[in-house]
Amino acid sequence: MQNMHKIQIACLLFFMGLYNQNLKAQEITLYGIHFPPHVIDSTIISKPSFIDTNKSVYGLDADLVREAYATQGVVVNFEIMSWRRIMRDVQAGMILGAITCRKVSPRAQFSIFSENITLSAHALVTRKQLLDDQAISLATLINYKTVAVEGWSQTNVLKDAEIPFSIVSNLRQGLNVVLRRDQDVLVVERDNAIFTANKIGIQDQLSFYDLTVDESNYYPVCFSKEYPDAEKWRDILNKGLEVIKLNGVQERIFQRYGIFYDSMNQSLVAKE
Repeated sequence: MQNMHKIQIACLLFFMGLYNQNLKAQEITLYGIHFPPHVIDSTIISKPSFIDTNKSVYGLDADLVREAYATQGVVVNFEIMSWRRIMRDVQAGMILGAITCRKVSPRAQFSIFSENITLSAHALVTRKQLLDDQAISLATLINYKTVAVEGWSQTNVLKDAEIPFSIVSNLRQGLNVVLRRDQDVLVVERDNAIFTANKIGIQDQLSFYDLTVDESNYYPVCFSKEYPDAEKWRDILNKGLEVIKLNGVQERIFQRYGIFYDSMNQSLVAKE
């Protein structure tokens, strides 16, 4: 009888071990940069009351991806790194993937992409009213001194269009050189630029012009082609995105960040 009891305990511990291993296998890490309102590092901008105190990274894209994976029993952690390092590690298969990662041709060589998470608009940022009398297109930039942030997708847009431009190391520097130095136009992601300009109190001194280009206007998650089971994690995310779209969680997250939901609602189904 005692031996039977020991066997039962051993079996229980064995199955508990398998269960715990399974739980551990359902935890992943994705990477991003501090890129409000899509991805926000709480050490830079404090968390609002609706964010769990245990979460150091939040934001529109981070919350959507977190909730989508949660419907599939997966816990996703986010870590902040430089974009250059993230893309290098995705290409090398050292990390699983990156959020808020626009689908551009150079990345398609080493990445597979989830369904679209959020909409992303390119913008031209200038001193107040500089381009008010202009038809906004890439051709507009030929007559202006142009800058873009190093490593961001707008540099690919400018290179493909053969538009001369200078590089800045970060968004704040780009806003500063346009506002206070000898550069005319910053080509950048619109929502991030507006959020940051408002945060540092210079939004009223700038104009933001939407720029339509042939390149993708959506942010999916980029998964490394070289990382084990990347397609599995992509497919799980896609299933979760469909769930939160249908159950109303997606809409509530958009509303949480003051993003107009109806215009974004097509992002998950839009095809490139």
